[in-house]
Amino acid sequence: MTKNMIQFDHVSKIYQDKAVVDDISLTIQEGELITILGTSGSGKTTTLKMMNRLVEATSGKIYFNGQDIADLDAVALRRQIGYVVQEIGLFPHMTVAENMAIVPKLLNWDQKKIDQRILELMDLIQLGAEDFSHRYPSELSGGQQQRIGVARALAANPNIMLFDEPFGAIDAITRGALQDQLLAIHQKLRDKTFVFITHDIYEAFKLGTRVLIMDEGKIAQFDTPEKIMAKPKNDFVKKLIETARDQQTLWGAVHA
Repeated sequence: MTKNMIQFDHVSKIYQDKAVVDDISLTIQEGELITILGTSGSGKTTTLKMMNRLVEATSGKIYFNGQDIADLDAVALRRQIGYVVQEIGLFPHMTVAENMAIVPKLLNWDQKKIDQRILELMDLIQLGAEDFSHRYPSELSGGQQQRIGVARALAANPNIMLFDEPFGAIDAITRGALQDQLLAIHQKLRDKTFVFITHDIYEAFKLGTRVLIMDEGKIAQFDTPEKIMAKPKNDFVKKLIETARDQQTLWGAVHA
């Protein structure tokens, strides 16, 4: 039976009388890779940050694994949810292994268990522990740093991983490789739920089992990439898809 990992029930977030997120309801199931797509100011980052209580909802209910997150300790909740951002935020004075061990140490894991977990994660992200675990962030490429960021977020084995435009500052070639690797990681961790923000329609449709399209704080459409492309729900979604198709046509004409 499919388990609901995240549920929003008529959730709004209001800043200075403006609804940044406006009465949204949605359900994300265990094992899904959900991409959230929208223009700047559409409410996608606020929606993501409400999932781990970095932003508190103004109204409505949010459930994590069946529990109302308002009833949970915010710090304890965040330790159950991995979080990866564009800036990565690796500590420069710590080695790769030390960066990855931060949350397990906070959870009082013993050192043997931490060491074993680091080996597992280095294997998962395809960076050899022998070569990389003792390096410092400054000794890594941008793509390698981002992979370590993903591994660090996975270290305490969270049920949910949140990604806030993690590949936005990465060059196009590396970005494509990271997307492929993220899909491979998600395939291996079938019970993990990933929620991934992007403003890139190609990235959203490549990665997402379902795509949540947001516009002015509301859900414009939430469905599989195939169904969105076949039946866009409104003019905003239709225009989004038409723009992507026009770009693809132009690219094809340039390289014909």
